[in-house]
Amino acid sequence: MPGRAIFAVVAAAALFGTTGTARALGPDGTSVWTVGAIRIALGALTLWACSPSKQLQPALIGVNRNLVLCGAFGAALYQPAFFFGVERCGVAVGTVIALGSGPMFSGLIDLALHRRNPAMKWYAGSAVMLAGVAVLVAGGADDSSVISLSLFGVLSAMAAGLGYAVYANTTSALISRGVGSTEALASQFAIAALILGPFLIASVVSSSDVGWVWSTSGIMMLLHLGIFTAGIAYVLYGWGLRTLPASTAVSITLVEPLTAAIAAFVVLGERLSAQGWVAGVVILLGLVVLGRSQQPRESQTSPTAVS
Repeated sequence: MPGRAIFAVVAAAALFGTTGTARALGPDGTSVWTVGAIRIALGALTLWACSPSKQLQPALIGVNRNLVLCGAFGAALYQPAFFFGVERCGVAVGTVIALGSGPMFSGLIDLALHRRNPAMKWYAGSAVMLAGVAVLVAGGADDSSVISLSLFGVLSAMAAGLGYAVYANTTSALISRGVGSTEALASQFAIAALILGPFLIASVVSSSDVGWVWSTSGIMMLLHLGIFTAGIAYVLYGWGLRTLPASTAVSITLVEPLTAAIAAFVVLGERLSAQGWVAGVVILLGLVVLGRSQQPRESQTSPTAVS
């Protein structure tokens, strides 16, 4: 039923949009490396548990193995980069930048690997999105410390967009080879957790207090981030794509930045300057144009949501 499919994608996008806020509401002293590693590991377990076949072998055979490894590095990059981005830019702006840069990097990857020149809408959307980022960074022109923090946050959020583009393109390639979307993502997330393992250990060793992991708020945060935003959300999104065209799903996933912005405003009390609002609107406009640029070569099995 299209109605149920639309509801599934809306629910998935809304869950994605709570990622930054859930991290911000977590206990003090958390490390992005610890949170990222545990989140992606729980996401992999959730996806595997929801997989109809409970088999990950098709994703780890032959050429597929190399694709999974490539996607795993992208998924591993996304975790700390996204949390650094929202930590320094704020949940609303950091999420929008990551969302906007993802399709931009996806077009660059497609151009580099397949020699497919992106549509003019891609160039227009990329230019608008980058203009919005420039406005955001320029907003700290009166305070050099703000410029430093904002620039690091912007670069981190864009790195998250790059990581997403890598594992989204890899997932699309695996699906075209007959691997189920849930299995493709579960295998990439599992290896990403292993990649982040040493950083997790280093973070724990260097921290004077890791008790937050076992606190009630810490457990609730990690369960929400891992099971809901990195597991169930992707299951719902994949289920919705079985019925909806990808172009419709791309439009629906604009619920994600909306959810992030509302949560940041209502729950976290984030406030933007007038220039910050202008930057956010410009970046979001670029995201809309970038999303539309992907519609001509849409795939009903390729994931397009980010977080």
